Amino acid sequence: MIALLSRIFLHKIQDEAAIRHGYGMICGAVGIFLNLILSCFKIVLGVLIGSLAIQADGFNNLGDVGSSLVSLGGFVLSNKKPDKEHPFGHGRAEYLSALVIAFLILLMGVELIKSSVESLISHAPAPVFTVAAFVVLLCSIAVKLYMALYNTRYGKKYASSAMLATAKDSLFDCITSGAVLLSMALNHFWGFNADPWCSLAVSLLILWGGYGTAKDTVDLLLGQKADPELLKSITDTVMGHEGVMGVHDLVVHDYGPGRKMITLHAEVDEKADMLSTHDMIDNIEWELNEKYNCLSTIHMDPIAVNNPETDAAKEQVKMALARIDERITIHDFRLVRGQTHTNLVFDLSAPFDIKLSDGELKARAAAEIAAVDHAFNPVITVDRR
Repeated sequence: MIALLSRIFLHKIQDEAAIRHGYGMICGAVGIFLNLILSCFKIVLGVLIGSLAIQADGFNNLGDVGSSLVSLGGFVLSNKKPDKEHPFGHGRAEYLSALVIAFLILLMGVELIKSSVESLISHAPAPVFTVAAFVVLLCSIAVKLYMALYNTRYGKKYASSAMLATAKDSLFDCITSGAVLLSMALNHFWGFNADPWCSLAVSLLILWGGYGTAKDTVDLLLGQKADPELLKSITDTVMGHEGVMGVHDLVVHDYGPGRKMITLHAEVDEKADMLSTHDMIDNIEWELNEKYNCLSTIHMDPIAVNNPETDAAKEQVKMALARIDERITIHDFRLVRGQTHTNLVFDLSAPFDIKLSDGELKARAAAEIAAVDHAFNPVITVDRR
């Protein structure tokens, strides 16, 4: 269905962002349509045969209509162009819509728990197994599985957190309907009313899924570390240029799908012609922009290359810092000779899990370096990674 609709409505569109927006709108609209049909059938059927679990499953599908509407709204907002108030665009609106979907999933889980407990306390009668119920629930599983598959496919293809959240919700709906079928079978063949227990188990599963979706989305909003493979690819691209001696302070700023910024420091030979080097940096920025669909900014760091005195001091500092933690690295290393002491100016890069504060880390580093040579005066800037 999605492929057919995309051929009808998107066949003339060439812009990648517009295609992504179109798929988001189509998937959201199809989700609304299918969830409305499922919710109507299940609620009516649940009332007719007295199944709390089927009714709850139907209302869950009705809640999914709201989720699809939120997802649609997120795509509409995220597609808005940057403006004076939001110079980095509105891409994070999609993350907000995914967060709302997560809260809707959590709310549905809480409501289902309440209904299940009330059913257990009141000893509500077991639902009657009917062919109609079996067919409706089986069709529901098939439809929800289809929704999970297409949302997962296009969610991964276009890096859409909202579509991936919807896919996860649809997958849990498959489990919900399967649990209802199981409870009806247990009552029909063995006389055991498992309806409220299945409903309770499904509600806990829904809560867990909602929590996972919320956590993933909050991580995106707060700013999580970029994919290591992406960082390596960017580093390899920059280092592929002959005049670049090193890369550090690489940060990928995520403002939503298609709204990324890359900032980094590129080490270059201090003796190289600055105009030629600046032109090289400009070319690298353009290459990154094209390759990763982003806006990149590169800071040039001139360093001493093939300077025996600087290289020897740098190696001594590396060995001294390894005694604190072997994962510590340094960059922007400069040596400034004086009459009474030698300033060693550098940035110290340390993992977040090193428990020392920045001040304590500086003090430890200074002590280790002083043990090597009392004339060394380290001037340290700490950054975490």
